[in-house]
Amino acid sequence: MGTRLAGPLVEERKHKLDGRTLIYPCVGLELGPGRAVLYYRIDRDTEVADGALHLPAGTCTYAVFWTDRPFNVYHWCDARGETIAYYCNAATETGVTPEAVEWLDLEADVLITPDLCSRVLDMEEVPAHLAPAHQAALGLALLRLAHDGAAIAHEADAVTAPHRAQRGRGR
Repeated sequence: MGTRLAGPLVEERKHKLDGRTLIYPCVGLELGPGRAVLYYRIDRDTEVADGALHLPAGTCTYAVFWTDRPFNVYHWCDARGETIAYYCNAATETGVTPEAVEWLDLEADVLITPDLCSRVLDMEEVPAHLAPAHQAALGLALLRLAHDGAAIAHEADAVTAPHRAQRGRGR
């Protein structure tokens, strides 16, 4: 069994366009004014991307949030710290405090596999009448992820590498 990474307990608060808020308890690995890195383990087998990707129980999630970008990245890794995939959420209104990382989910996502192939997901979940500011953020997120997806994945890998190394030493 892996060890828990050191850090404060922090909530990830994902606000949905329909007004719901989903709260996930995480470990805060980095909590800066412009960026946060959270960690949690997936406790049961999970299918994503309409079943195209299987995440086994125990998958490590390193969630990277930026307050000045229209997306966040979940870097999914196996128990050895090897990348399973990068899951990028189109997002806006991201805020970081010592207690929580809050963000507004714009519904569309981009899956980037370790070979750096990307796939846009969940466009059907985007409301037809999205507020103009949210439309602009969504368009920018999809443009940035399409154009710079490989660089974003490499950056997420670099940001999470020290934390993955720490987890490996803790066994």
